Amino acid sequence: MRLVRFSAAGSSPRLGAVLGPWNHWEWVVDLAAADPEIPGDTVAFIDACPGLKGATWERAVRVLAEAGRFGTEAPAWALRPPDVRLHPPIVPRLLRDFLAFRAHVARTRAAAWTSIPPEWDLLPAYYNGNHLNIVGTGDAIPPMRFETFEGGSSKTVQSSKMDYEAEIGFVLGQGGRDIPAARATEHLFGVTIFNDFSARDIQMAAGKIGMGPAPGKDWANALGPCIVTRDEFGELRDQSVVVRVNNEERLRDRYRTMVFENPWVPAGARALWSFPEMVECLSRIQPIQAGEVWGSGTIPGGCELERGDRARYLKPGDRVEIEIEGIGILANSIGPAV
Repeated sequence: MRLVRFSAAGSSPRLGAVLGPWNHWEWVVDLAAADPEIPGDTVAFIDACPGLKGATWERAVRVLAEAGRFGTEAPAWALRPPDVRLHPPIVPRLLRDFLAFRAHVARTRAAAWTSIPPEWDLLPAYYNGNHLNIVGTGDAIPPMRFETFEGGSSKTVQSSKMDYEAEIGFVLGQGGRDIPAARATEHLFGVTIFNDFSARDIQMAAGKIGMGPAPGKDWANALGPCIVTRDEFGELRDQSVVVRVNNEERLRDRYRTMVFENPWVPAGARALWSFPEMVECLSRIQPIQAGEVWGSGTIPGGCELERGDRARYLKPGDRVEIEIEGIGILANSIGPAV
């Protein structure tokens, strides 16, 4: 099942499901309009479908089965993709972002003439992002600007190092505590694409204070275009990942190659912190909740920071597309300078 939040003709956002190939949608089905017993909100739907089962899940499956049988004539609760506006597929209860891939950490540290800290191998590190500052595919985000204080006076600065970050967004379907890694997949509802926009100049400055990466990280978060439930997406292994800026490809490779066969990962070294490991480690510390979204951290090669002096950071007017096979394309632009 591929779930979206959409609006049409000025309506408020509603939960929908899409039919057709992952890269060529044919219909957007308004689930609640087809069956009023189905919640119209993503988090409420997730709450009603623990483990991808139960009465609400079966109702949604029946609606999609019916939608799959009609031809060019369709009921009012089925719309063509050009007739809807997509929103973030979920407004998560909490947004966390991990630093899961060794090759990404190695490349960013090498660009700064440092090395991977040994602590990276001790636990899957993360920060809490701004779960209320979420945009969807097609949305523009304002250029990052920040205020600094020098000599007792303030100065507003526009970031000159706005970056994209291509990530997997893991959507939790069940909460809990003390969850072993062997059972963690039961707590995964599905996956989406996460672009963790980052302003590297203020991120690096704030990081030296010792209180985390904000505000360079909670400036903008993009999710979309849909959530693909785990039963449909399958294993995260051989999917292609593409990043384009203004239609120019900055990355095209396979997840397996970038993560497991990367020359920046020495033989015998940990290549990544997996989702099951994240679940086990974090749920030992605190309860986790259905409706949370966890970013994987940047897929190796999926940002400009890794390129060091060769980085080509984003400018006002630039358009970024992140395409992950089986999910779709998350496209956003940087708005004009203010």
